[in-house]
Amino acid sequence: MAEVSSAVSRADAELAVRMAVRATSIHNTQPWRWVFRGGQLELRADESRQLRAVDPDARGMLVSCGAALELARLGFALAGWATEVDRVPDPEQPDLLARIRPVRREQPDELTRQRGAAAERRHTERRPFRPDPVPEALVGQLTAVAADDGQAYAWAVEHADQRLDLAVVFSWADSVEAADPAYRTELAAWTREADSAARDGVPAESVPHVPADAPRHTDLPVRNFEAGIAGDQQLTEPVDEQPAYIVIFTRRDDPEARLRAGEAYLRLSVEAERLGLGTSALTQAVDMPAVRARFRMLMDWADYPQMVLRAGWPGPGATPPPTPRRLVSEVLTVED
Repeated sequence: MAEVSSAVSRADAELAVRMAVRATSIHNTQPWRWVFRGGQLELRADESRQLRAVDPDARGMLVSCGAALELARLGFALAGWATEVDRVPDPEQPDLLARIRPVRREQPDELTRQRGAAAERRHTERRPFRPDPVPEALVGQLTAVAADDGQAYAWAVEHADQRLDLAVVFSWADSVEAADPAYRTELAAWTREADSAARDGVPAESVPHVPADAPRHTDLPVRNFEAGIAGDQQLTEPVDEQPAYIVIFTRRDDPEARLRAGEAYLRLSVEAERLGLGTSALTQAVDMPAVRARFRMLMDWADYPQMVLRAGWPGPGATPPPTPRRLVSEVLTVED
């Protein structure tokens, strides 16, 4: 094993991290660090980027890091490496979340190349979707790709009464967050003016502008980043969206489970992009521990909801510019 791993090059690791930094993360905080040594790539949490108001127990940070872990493995696959992962390998190093071990050469197949291209295109779709519903077969394809050895799985909210319950809970959770001054301050700190040179946070051009006299027509409230900055993305006309709502669950609620939830979410969003769909996360009801516990109780769920997302057909108009990402050199340390 060590002999194979020793053949992994710095260029392979850089390709993996270059893919990983494209992962979605809460408020685009990109809360990860990477270390390449001994032929293995370590994922570590950057706790300085944890959102203390909206993510006090670091659940969102771990889910975000799980998304980056999934893309790093995809990057290795595109470089011709099959990999194995040790998640949360050392209790004495709580910031060490995973080690990726390339184990053998394996040329990428066509599906892997398609997933790589989709991951390059993928972005959080904050605009309204077209009113066309997502066919049931495609929803099933999305939930299937998220499955993870029984540790994480996806479930689509299909029945009208379930969607109504979800809407009620999300409206309540959204109002709880919006009324919190610490939340509003934190949100403002991670939104960026249009001319900002920052390589993190949510830029104004990615934020839809919703005029006061033209409220957005959607069942579940999307996060209102305009609480932190005026959006530059103009919504030209009201749209009655009909997205699919999909919940990522885990059997447990520990650091490894949260990582796996992020991996599942990223697989699902990449598959959606490959199929021509867009996705965005809805996390108000799972952000804070007390709200999340009440959400789970009110929905009468035995397992743990880690992420809710909306999936649908992107609307007309130009795709917004990509959300900025930190450079590989900013997040990767190479040790001989």
